[in-house]
Amino acid sequence: MNLIENEEFNEKKQKTKMIMSIIIVFIILLLILSGVLLYMIYSVQKNTLKFNIDNKSTSFESGTFVIENDKLYINIKKFAILMGYETHNSEYKDRYSEDTTKCYISDENENASYILNSNTIYKKATINDDYEYFELEEPVKYINNELYVTEEGMEIGTNCLIQYNSNNNLISVISLENIVNQYATKFKNSAVADDKSDFNNRKALRYGLVVVQSTDNHYGVYNSQGQEIIGTKYKSIKFKEDSQEFTVTTDEGKMGILTSSGNTKIEPNYDQIKQISKDLNYYLVSNNKKYGVINENGNIVIYLEYDQIGVDVTKFSSNNIENSYILYDNCIPVQQNKKWGLLDINGNQILPLEYDEMGCITGTSNKSSNNVLIIPQYEAIVLGKDGKYSIVSSLGKSYVPNVLDSVYSITISGEEKYYMTFTRQVEENGNVVNKQETYDIDQYFEQNANENKQEEQSNENTVVTNETVVDNNYINTTQNDSTNIENANAI
Repeated sequence: MNLIENEEFNEKKQKTKMIMSIIIVFIILLLILSGVLLYMIYSVQKNTLKFNIDNKSTSFESGTFVIENDKLYINIKKFAILMGYETHNSEYKDRYSEDTTKCYISDENENASYILNSNTIYKKATINDDYEYFELEEPVKYINNELYVTEEGMEIGTNCLIQYNSNNNLISVISLENIVNQYATKFKNSAVADDKSDFNNRKALRYGLVVVQSTDNHYGVYNSQGQEIIGTKYKSIKFKEDSQEFTVTTDEGKMGILTSSGNTKIEPNYDQIKQISKDLNYYLVSNNKKYGVINENGNIVIYLEYDQIGVDVTKFSSNNIENSYILYDNCIPVQQNKKWGLLDINGNQILPLEYDEMGCITGTSNKSSNNVLIIPQYEAIVLGKDGKYSIVSSLGKSYVPNVLDSVYSITISGEEKYYMTFTRQVEENGNVVNKQETYDIDQYFEQNANENKQEEQSNENTVVTNETVVDNNYINTTQNDSTNIENANAI
């Protein structure tokens, strides 16, 4: 090889080395770029919120979830729709009004209501009028003019389990149906797999409590590890979610209450038993068709001697009565021998058993008017006797005596306006005729309050007319003319 060929060879070799170096540098740059891209993709994926229901990736609308300080808040309506619920702008108790600070969600089994800034949500089964109340650690809050709640509140409302993993930004939801399937597979003797099984008992699974059935058709409760909590010796068992207790029925048809830990709270000695106050831990009980009230220790509060305790609130739907057994957290309506009276929460008499009706039923003559049992803004109760009606306080004081023809309300823009009617005798063309007049209850109470204030300032405690006595907001007709309210500041 001559000198020229050698130089050409060296030159080609140098060019080859340079090209290889460039290729290597390019490959390294590509690897670095790929690594950066992979890291960016990983970071984006990690920071992108992911959501699945029953281990299936599920798309969701923007704003369904909000994370503040590593805490998850859930849009009540948007999440409920994902879980198959209907949504409404109001409380269920007042479902015909529109209010964006309230909402309730519903499915075929129950309704759950939420209120802005409230720690309390309540649920109502679709098959009865019983309400259950739940206290949340954090209240319902407004975010971007929509209602949000924590996982706790959403789990209770939609009967599911929710887990948020901040490390991989994943929200996982397990539906009640999936929970039922899991336990039905694990426990062959579970009594919740059948579609006809009690919905309340299915909800118990969310708390790791499994209602089981023996081969001789008796029921008990296991925990999620399969350990017996309540022996399989009861004819029936029903779970109550808000108190996490079980109502049990024996072969003899007697009912009692057991705790979720298996302890006997109330011995099964009653034909019927039902919790009527979670705060007071009061239970309505009956034997031989007579009703009474006991406390959590089984002690008698009201003796089992009444034909009925509590009222039928379905007749007074516009009143939005939360508890049909205890009005204003103070008084308990009781009936004996077709006569009504009121007892306080300690079983002491507020009003004797002398009334024919609790509340006023307006009938079908005026379809725009609503039946009235209570007038909430005055903590008042309507009672009927001898075809007339009176208005009393929850402490038994008389606001209006038993002279009214009716008491009713009219729903105006979602609010209740209350009225009362009274018939008085007037002279027309030389004849005495009956004339029915209508009184606005708000104006009536306001006017009497103003009059009493003036009376106190002038140290006049009582104003007497020929026909009526007005004393400290209460109208009391004289014994001589108990049907005349003419001078009672009619409005």
